[in-house]
Amino acid sequence: MHGITQESRPHFFRLLQQCAPLPRLRTAVICPEEKTALEGAMDAHGAGLIEPVLVGHRDRIAATADAAGFDISAFDIVEADDEPTAANRGVDIVAAGDASALMKGFIHSDTYLAAVIRKTNGLRTNRRTSHCFVMDIPNWPKPVIITDAALNVAPDVKQKISLTQNAIDLARALGIELPKAAILSAVESPNPGIASSVEARAVADAAAAGDITGGLVDGPFALDNAVNKQAAALKGITSPVAGDADILVVPTIEAGNIFFKALTFMGGAETAGLVVGASAPVILTSRADSAEARIASCALGVLYARWLDQQASS
Repeated sequence: MHGITQESRPHFFRLLQQCAPLPRLRTAVICPEEKTALEGAMDAHGAGLIEPVLVGHRDRIAATADAAGFDISAFDIVEADDEPTAANRGVDIVAAGDASALMKGFIHSDTYLAAVIRKTNGLRTNRRTSHCFVMDIPNWPKPVIITDAALNVAPDVKQKISLTQNAIDLARALGIELPKAAILSAVESPNPGIASSVEARAVADAAAAGDITGGLVDGPFALDNAVNKQAAALKGITSPVAGDADILVVPTIEAGNIFFKALTFMGGAETAGLVVGASAPVILTSRADSAEARIASCALGVLYARWLDQQASS
């Protein structure tokens, strides 16, 4: 089983508790034609999170299941001969309402995401799509959301506004009533020589003007001032976000990639990932992800799908 416990991963354990009373999320799993990819769907089904619809080459899926000893007889299979066809058919299923989420299997991320944001009958909204890592960090008092460390390479101010709003929405979906978002740079005051610091202040100003809703946003922050109240106090920073951020908006994908991998491989953290800003949850996992990461990523999808439904009906 997934091995997520109160002792080992307390924040992910609470996510699973939140999902427990909810129905399984019918999820189009794209190209589950390799053991790890199919196992992720099986584990999430076993945890009561998703109802997989397997989209890909039927014979390769069946051979993978047989070799691994998985029973997939209860799952629907949608035939697709290659990666682009599978990705597009998966999006078709979600767009038609026959599934409520998308999950990456053994398929290149670029191919998978190209189908998500295609112009015709895709999952686009009027908001930019972005990726959020939700981190369960040992001995840290709460989960931390990092965005964007996987999708947007060098977002400008307008794009960072969208990224921040997406992350706030996800945080609220996870039960954080008033998320605090810190826009990161290397300094805590705008410096014309550090573009990210100027952009961070512009994002904070946009939030103050009402362009970002549902949370508290401030910046620029150096990392220590965003997550440590004593460090913020020593710098004389007075902000409700200072030292208590739920969301860390990184300047670029390089900064985010280095940051989350340092937490994971040097700090013992575990990650869950979701693409947000589309009309349905888009679960984006890696072949290097652990079973716990895949399970937790599906839990994010379940909770975000519920939040999207609530917003649509309100």
